[in-house]
Amino acid sequence: MQVLIDGVKFVPLANKPKGHRLLEALEVRFDSDAGDDLTVREWLCKLLTEVWAEQEGFNSKRPWGNSGWYYDVIHPLATAGFIDLGTADEDGDFSPTANQMAFAHAYVSDLILAAMLGVCEA
Repeated sequence: MQVLIDGVKFVPLANKPKGHRLLEALEVRFDSDAGDDLTVREWLCKLLTEVWAEQEGFNSKRPWGNSGWYYDVIHPLATAGFIDLGTADEDGDFSPTANQMAFAHAYVSDLILAAMLGVCEA
């Protein structure tokens, strides 16, 4: 659907994610191969910048030289209590279920939207 008013085209606003402490989660700090003492927001920015710089040469399996790079951001979010990956073992490692990983991936997707678009008050 196109909306034109007096010759001006209006487009729908992108859907902003709602609440569940997204802005707070974006400020969680951690160390990774992308850098030390990064916030989740900074890590996501570095990832997008890397995708843009490398373009078709971007290595989605090893953007910073190792596989499992998405755990770099998921693990500190779980440790900080934003997502549930189960109970950590004595080394601090998690063994999440498929459902827990699906939720974690959805939560990080919401974090990306929150970082780019802000959040919806609700």
